[in-house]
Amino acid sequence: MRRLPGNMIVAILLTAMLQLFAGGVSVSVDKKEVVSGDTVTFSITAQGQDVEFPVVKEIGGFPVLGTSQRSSISIVNGHIDKSFTKSYTFAPMRSVTIPALTVKVDGDELKTDPLEVRVTGAPKPSGGQNGEAKLGIEVDKRHVVVGEPVEMILSMRYKEGSNFAQIDLQKPEFANFWIKKVGDVERLHENGYIVEKHRYLIFPQKPGSYKLGPLTAKIAKRVRVKPPINDPFFDDDFFNGFFARLQWTRIASNSVTIDVDPLPGGVELYGTFTIRAEADRTDVEVNKPVRITVSVEGEGNIEDIKKFEPEISGAVVYADEPIVKEWLKNGVYGGTFKQNITVVADRDFMVPSFVLRYFDKREQKVVEKRTAPIFIHVVGGVKAGTKEAEKIQKSNGIEKSESTASHNATEESVSSTGMVPTWASIGLLILGMVLGGGIVYGFGYLKKRMGRKKEIDIVREIRRARSDKELFNLLLPYAKEDREIEMALKKLEENIYRGARHKIDKAWMAEIVGELEE
Repeated sequence: MRRLPGNMIVAILLTAMLQLFAGGVSVSVDKKEVVSGDTVTFSITAQGQDVEFPVVKEIGGFPVLGTSQRSSISIVNGHIDKSFTKSYTFAPMRSVTIPALTVKVDGDELKTDPLEVRVTGAPKPSGGQNGEAKLGIEVDKRHVVVGEPVEMILSMRYKEGSNFAQIDLQKPEFANFWIKKVGDVERLHENGYIVEKHRYLIFPQKPGSYKLGPLTAKIAKRVRVKPPINDPFFDDDFFNGFFARLQWTRIASNSVTIDVDPLPGGVELYGTFTIRAEADRTDVEVNKPVRITVSVEGEGNIEDIKKFEPEISGAVVYADEPIVKEWLKNGVYGGTFKQNITVVADRDFMVPSFVLRYFDKREQKVVEKRTAPIFIHVVGGVKAGTKEAEKIQKSNGIEKSESTASHNATEESVSSTGMVPTWASIGLLILGMVLGGGIVYGFGYLKKRMGRKKEIDIVREIRRARSDKELFNLLLPYAKEDREIEMALKKLEENIYRGARHKIDKAWMAEIVGELEE
């Protein structure tokens, strides 16, 4: 066997020793057991000349809230050692495992050890460090019905001069409650404390007894860390901001219980409202759009009003998404609801009543309000109260009677004479058949030409549409016949009423309509 040269063996041994001692990586965590929602900071420390830490965005599904990085240098007997540390902070709501992470040290990839963090149950109400801060929940009502608004105040109270670097309040989210933030934060000074009040209106959506809270707040203070170089020069207060990190603590609020009763009569809306409906015209040409506007205004949870989708026989109905605007007047929440409904028809039609049922907070009973029906006359269309099918059937009946009479007369003639038809009568019969066939063919050809002309006209109008509204009106009669036209109408609606800038391919729409008209 061939032996390796001595200098090569030395080189291999030196390389192995350098890889062994070139650098190391370790991981630590500030708390291995926390309460649900509390923050955990784990730190990765690596020794080497060139260190690249991993980018970590979440741990176990919980986002990383912040990172910090520091380095240190030590000189021993002229040998310089560098150490780099990166810290990651997150707030787990359940027990998680910090996975093994890859760190590049001087070109080598090194792995950290996985760490487990145990999370216990819900937090208990607390007052922060040395009672410096306190979080509280107040509500104005504890017994309500579904949809009845409850005012909730989340108060953050802390000592003046506490010098907190950051305060993060947990956003209220309660199951089966719709929550609305109201106004700006109110800041007060009371007996050496600063009080910040956050106001919310919460609307119960289902009956039951609900415990709300506790909510939490995370409070950060700046704490000094060891400077990278151990020198008394850096002990000056001037450097506190340079060599510091955020230390987080968490406080919890109290809980409140709210009992919610169901609304009577199966209604889902609570408040006091008015409703009206109006049409932009009551006389319209065949297949031209009529716009119906339904408006609701009042006090209460206006967002709970559902979209109206009326059914009108023999007509194409396109219901826009409603536009809701909210307001708060003298502490009372309410707003306006507005919805446009477009109808296209070839005959007279009746817009039905729009119905709004709710539990009136003033009268304390179920109230039903209806709009008046609206009659629309379609000029040149089938008049209201007539039935086109009956007219066609009647017409067919007359033609059938006439044909039967003629046939009977022929039979009578043949029976009375008892003679075979002459060549003259046969010729007349053939001539009649030829003329009849020509008339039928000519009528069919004329009808096809007229249909083709209609097709060409509508295609040309779509291609030449100068505005979104004009294109919307042209496409509306075909809303139920093609999925792409329906999607184009939704985009046009957003362009017209919501300021969107969707581009519609008019040539493609014209081609689709042309195929539908064939």
